[in-house]
Order: sequence, then C-alpha cells, then structure tokens
Amino acid sequence: MSFYGHIWIKYIVCIFFLSVISMHLFSQTDTTNLYKQFHIEYLLDSNDIRYFYQMGLQIDSCSYSPLYHEMCLWMGTSYHYAGNSEKGIDCSGLVKSIFYKIYNLSLSGGSANLFLFTTPIEKANLQEGDLVFFKIAKNRISHIGIYLSNNKFIHASVKLGVIISDLNEPYYLKYFYKAGRLP
Repeated sequence: MSFYGHIWIKYIVCIFFLSVISMHLFSQTDTTNLYKQFHIEYLLDSNDIRYFYQMGLQIDSCSYSPLYHEMCLWMGTSYHYAGNSEKGIDCSGLVKSIFYKIYNLSLSGGSANLFLFTTPIEKANLQEGDLVFFKIAKNRISHIGIYLSNNKFIHASVKLGVIISDLNEPYYLKYFYKAGRLP
C-alpha cells in the first residue's frame, strides 16, 4: 500500500472513530463499553484537534501541546505488564515514556513508586500533565494515569490498552486515591 493510501485509511478510521465517540458522548455509555465494541487498528491523526473536542478535552490550536500529540501516538496500544513499547505497555510504562519524550524527565518504578516523587494535590486543582493514582489491587497504589483536562485522563487499561477515561466514571471514582504533581 502506498504512503498516501495508508494516510487515507488513517483518515477514514479517524472519521469513523470520531463518529463513534460522538455517539458515545451523547448516549453517556462508559468508556469500557465503547472500546469493547470497536477496535482501532490505525493511529489517529494527531493533528486532528476535533478528536480532542469529541473526547471532552477543551483545547484549541493555541493550546495544542506536545502532550496531546504524543498521547495520540499511544492511543490503542495494547496492554502488556511491564511493557514499554508500541507492542505493549502498562500504565507506569506509559507515564514514563510520555514524560521522558515530552518533558525529558526520566522516571523509574511502578505506579506506587512514582507516587513518591509527586507533591500531592487536591483533585479540584488538577492541571494538564498531573498524575492520578488509583488503589485497585489490595488497597495499594496499583494504577496511574496522566490528567488531561475536563476530568479526562490517559492511561493503559489492562483490558482495553491505552485509552482516555473520565475520572467521574463510577469505576474510577471508586478506586481513585490521590493526585500528584511532579516538580
């Protein structure tokens, strides 16, 4: 397939995905059900700011940041415990990869260890790039994501791979532990 053919397919998939997300937002289905129904095999066009609006992320071309570009490159990557590549990644691997690429910040360890490097902040004071931590397994920090805006965060889900979810979804409300900001 030619380079332009591949771009055209990515464009069609992106339009399809935007349509699905639009239906999702209006039907108020949770993120899990949406991603169980549809598997996106091609990366989204990271320059398509409309995608972020569809996900409830209020940005414009002036505020479009490298974080959103990098985030789009990881969307749909499958989950793999201790993974740190496009072939498979876990939640802490995603955070470490994005923070290294965007902020040139080298982090180590899992989600519980990463929490130790942060300054705790109130959920109401979350800003783009802050970290959100969850106690899912045995009442210990076992999951991490990167806050985007409008209660949305990106993370690597065990079942769904790299996705954007809402902190107000019942599952994440139940397991949310704390938010933190790296210095």
